[in-house]
Amino acid sequence: MKFYILDNGWETLDKSFFIAGANSATASNRNPETEWINIPIQAYLIEHEDGWILFDTGCDPDWERNWPAFIPEQSPYYVTEEQLLLNRLAQLGVAPEDIRYVVISHLHVDHAGNLHHFKNAQVIVSEEEFTATLKAFVTGRGLDVHVPSDIRHFIDAQLNWRLLRPDEREVELVPGVTLLNLGSGHSFGMVAMKVELEHTGPLLVVADAIYFEENVKPEIQVPGILYDSLGFRRSAQYLLDYAKRTGAKILYGHDMAQFETLIKSHQGYYD
Repeated sequence: MKFYILDNGWETLDKSFFIAGANSATASNRNPETEWINIPIQAYLIEHEDGWILFDTGCDPDWERNWPAFIPEQSPYYVTEEQLLLNRLAQLGVAPEDIRYVVISHLHVDHAGNLHHFKNAQVIVSEEEFTATLKAFVTGRGLDVHVPSDIRHFIDAQLNWRLLRPDEREVELVPGVTLLNLGSGHSFGMVAMKVELEHTGPLLVVADAIYFEENVKPEIQVPGILYDSLGFRRSAQYLLDYAKRTGAKILYGHDMAQFETLIKSHQGYYD
């Protein structure tokens, strides 16, 4: 089994979106300067004897035309042609139709932007995330960074969905790959993934269930963008305990400091 980390560009945001209250005003400093940080946009590809597995699908390459205006104003996206998801896959000789499973951590703008291309795959997502996203789309309320164009695209594609029920907490997708159905937190329903690699050891891909190390060390700090603060804390603690119990290394969702230390797909892989 080989594990590839796909570099799909980066966004820049106010740090308070990731650590609630970061750079908050005080009586002696009522107008503090905000801190903007760069965060990686990434997806993960697994080469397995049972077929290719893709975890998350990055941002819509046509984002300038399709995204609501508030998103690039809030979180500008920067990407080169080679960093686009389909091009990263092509660099490895993989086409969308080659993917057997697509696991979606959640359906936000930076995690489900190319989902409609994977018509041959079984698409796995939290039932809670799927249901609430479609409800928000139909009613036009509560979408936040669930982007209407992304949703229209994957509806039109008539994908092969596999919805994880709330009672399906741990699901073995294929030998060595386990999905963790976390429930609500950052979004309506979050999914993480543990990958058992022979030489590297276990990796725990947590996506936005934990943005970066600072969210959990020295203690859990909730982000400014989230649906369920108690759910975020519950999921973060569960993942910390799970990683400790299994000896897994956590790959945080948007931790640039960690990301810069990792081997990217155009450089190599983990096995």
